[in-house]
Parts: sequence; structure tokens; C-alpha cells
Amino acid sequence: MPGSNWPKVENQPMDEHDTIDIGDCAIDLFNVHREIWKDIPKARLIEYYHNIAPHILPYLKQRPQSLHFKLTNAGAPGFYIKDMEDRQPDCSVIFNDKRRHAAEGKRSRIDYLVCNNEATLLWMINLGCIDINPWNSRTTAPGNPDYLAIDLDPTVKDNKSAYLDKLLDTALATKAWCDKHKVKAFAKTSGKTGIHFYIPCTGIDYPQARTITENICSAIQDLAPESSTTENTISRRNDLVYLDPSQNDYADTLAAPYSVRPFYIPTVSTPLEWKEINRSLDSHKFTLDTILPRIKKKGDLFERVLDKKIAEANMKMLKKFL
Repeated sequence: MPGSNWPKVENQPMDEHDTIDIGDCAIDLFNVHREIWKDIPKARLIEYYHNIAPHILPYLKQRPQSLHFKLTNAGAPGFYIKDMEDRQPDCSVIFNDKRRHAAEGKRSRIDYLVCNNEATLLWMINLGCIDINPWNSRTTAPGNPDYLAIDLDPTVKDNKSAYLDKLLDTALATKAWCDKHKVKAFAKTSGKTGIHFYIPCTGIDYPQARTITENICSAIQDLAPESSTTENTISRRNDLVYLDPSQNDYADTLAAPYSVRPFYIPTVSTPLEWKEINRSLDSHKFTLDTILPRIKKKGDLFERVLDKKIAEANMKMLKKFL
């Protein structure tokens, strides 16, 4: 198909082939010794996703994916693929959806990959993905998100201490807003420099979710005016933390909880306890080597994000911000 990125994937050198069977699906592993980070080969990334599969799959099941490819290493230029164009593995599920924005040479439908099992997850990683990016909604109700997403996106310059102070101030303002309005939210590191907040919701569509989130971000900015901004133009942010509501539109994605990120080290987007959001917070310590021991100790701190009762309780308060 004209403009397709699939030839980039299919024409990459593929050596060291080995086939593994997972359930009813056979996966042809290749290039397993290729270093994604220094001294960390692709095999180590596949091993991580194999081990984390029971914990990450609840946040992927029934959710369409945008595939983010890094074909040589974590620092390489990347690109996204949404339409599978009949490349999906036999063990996967496809969500066929109308293309929202017409593009020359593109068909009017998109076949999104849905990751319901470990085999599909490892197929994505083997093909060249590092992070996993699901929708906020499920195929059973694609127009209705299960949570609002607020992305705290700091401007990181040479003064790490200053940016961290502003990030923490904004995060604690978010907590203060949630406490004031009796809204339950869940925090995780972005896996890079920011923090993501998920607020379970139900019974609203994406435009309503976007409106509510924009209003929440404005209220948080009022609580932390010297640390945060709702200005979406980068040049006008003045080193402040951007309260980003933009991941609340149809088909938008965020890195899943427990997803590795294509950062300069193999950091993981990691659920946090509120008490961990303090001056000692160091998101760089959450890597593919530390997450499983952390889950064993603390459990899955994000599992209640999908709790219907929490979503219903939140909506009693959130509907006033429409």
C-alpha cells in the first residue's frame, strides 16, 4: 500500500532465527543478540515481556494498539504503524475501524492489532517494538474510555533538581485536587521524565473525556501556578510542567503500565504509591531488572484502575466538570 511503513519492518536484516511455540502460535524470533541498549540484547527484552505478561496483559486485552517500531536500537529513529494490512499473527485479534482522517493512497478502514495474549505481545517485541501503546477504550465500547489520562510532561534542562521540584509540585497539586473532589486517581512514571495519572471513568465518550480532563488540568494549574502550565506551545511553557490532556481523544495511546520505554536506559512505566511521589523519586531506578521484584513486594499498584465501582464513584464528581 502506498505510504505504508511495513516494508521498513519486513526489509530489516533478520538473522539468528529460532521458532518458539506459545499456545497455538509459533513465533519466528530473529536478531535476538542485537543490542537494544549497551550490553542489553533483544533477547533480554523478550524475556522481560515473557515474565511481565501476566501483569501487563490486563491493560492490553481488548484494546487496539499503535505499534511503535525501533528497528535497530532504543535510540534509533522510530515510526508508528496502525494498520496491520494482513500482517497480524494467527493468534491475534483485529479491530476493524473507520479511518478518521482521510489520507491519499490509504484505504478508508484501519485494521488495528489487539493484544489479548502473550504470543501477540512477544510477536510485537520480536518485530521491533520496545514500548506497548494501547487505547484508553476497549473494542467492546471503542468510543467510551475507561479512564481519563493526564500526562505531566516536564521541560528537562541541565538543572535536574529544578525540573524535579516542579514535577513533584504539580503531581502533589494533582493529588490535592483529587482529594478535594473525592476522585480516585492512579499514578505511574511515564518511563521517561514525566508522570501519568489515570482517573477511572465510565459512561462518557471521548469528547466528554477531553473536556473533563482539560478542566481538571486548568484547576491543577491554578493550584501550582509557578510549576505548571496548560500552554500547548512548547516555546511558551517557560520550563514549566505541561499538564497535557491531549491523550483523551479517540484512538490516542499512552505507554501501558509495565511497558519498557525506548529511553537511553531500559526504564519501565511503573505504577507508584502516592507516598513515593516525593523528593526521593527517581524514575530511572525502575528498569526491566527491578520491576518483577517490585511487583512481588508491592503487588500490582494499578489493578484498581479497571475497577468498575471506582469508575462509577468517580463519575459522581467528574460529571460536574463537563
